Amino acid sequence: MADKASSTAQAYTNQFFNSDFLKGFTPVNGMFPFDMGALMETHRKNIEAFTEAQQIAMQNMQSIAQFQSEMMTQIVTDNTTLARQILTEGTPEEKVSRQADMVKKSYERSVTNLTELSEMVAKSNREAGEVITKRVTSSLTEFKAGLEDGAKKVKEKVKTAA
Repeated sequence: MADKASSTAQAYTNQFFNSDFLKGFTPVNGMFPFDMGALMETHRKNIEAFTEAQQIAMQNMQSIAQFQSEMMTQIVTDNTTLARQILTEGTPEEKVSRQADMVKKSYERSVTNLTELSEMVAKSNREAGEVITKRVTSSLTEFKAGLEDGAKKVKEKVKTAA
C-alpha cells in the first residue's frame, strides 16, 4: 500500500516538474520573466504576516490560559464552599437544598465560562486568519503584477536584442 502511494506521489511530482508551468521560471536571454527583487519582497511580507498571525495567536492563547486558570480557581472555591455547607448544621433537607442551589449556580457559571472560552478561541482564530487572508490576497496580486512586469521586460529585451 505504501509503495503504491509513493509511486503515485512520484508520478504527480514528475508531472509537475516536467510541465510547461516551469518553463515560465527559466531565464529568457539571461532574464527571468519576473522581478526577483519584487518576488523576494513579497515573500518577506509573507513571513511578516505569518509572524504577526503567530503573535496574535500566542497573545490570545495567553489570555485563554489565564481565563482557564481563573475558571479552575473558581471551581476549587465553589467545591470548597460546597464542602463547608455539607458540614454545617441543619436538617438534611436544608443541606440538600443548599447543595442543589450551589450545584445549579456552579453549572450555570460553567456554561457561561465555556461559552466565553469558545468565543475567545473563535476570536483568536478569526484575527489570525484575517491577517493571513489579507496577505495571501495581496501576495497573489503582487505575484501577478510581478509576472506581468517581468514578461514586459523580457519582451523588450528580446526586441532590442533582435
